[in-house]
Amino acid sequence: MLFFLLIIAQGKIPPNATLIFEIELYAVNKGPRSVEAFNQIDKDGDKKLSELEISHYLKEEFARDGKTRHPSVHDEILADIFKKNDHDGDGFISAKEYNVYQHDEL
Repeated sequence: MLFFLLIIAQGKIPPNATLIFEIELYAVNKGPRSVEAFNQIDKDGDKKLSELEISHYLKEEFARDGKTRHPSVHDEILADIFKKNDHDGDGFISAKEYNVYQHDEL
């Protein structure tokens, strides 16, 4: 995350002075996702996530948390994942689309 701090002081700040900062959150950006998570989902190692791979991963996660869900929830989540991440519309989510390589660091 990148932070900018602007301090406007009138005159000198005395030594040992207590400074109080009021901070306002301006924006939140989605950082990179984990390469490890991508590789865990990418069962066939082709560097792209298919609907089947993500579906299998979702089923594993649903089973792990132990909550009962209607099957339509799985389908809605899967559709939403592809709607938001399959930017080129090829039916796969690449590492770039998964946001593995994008970093906010300086």
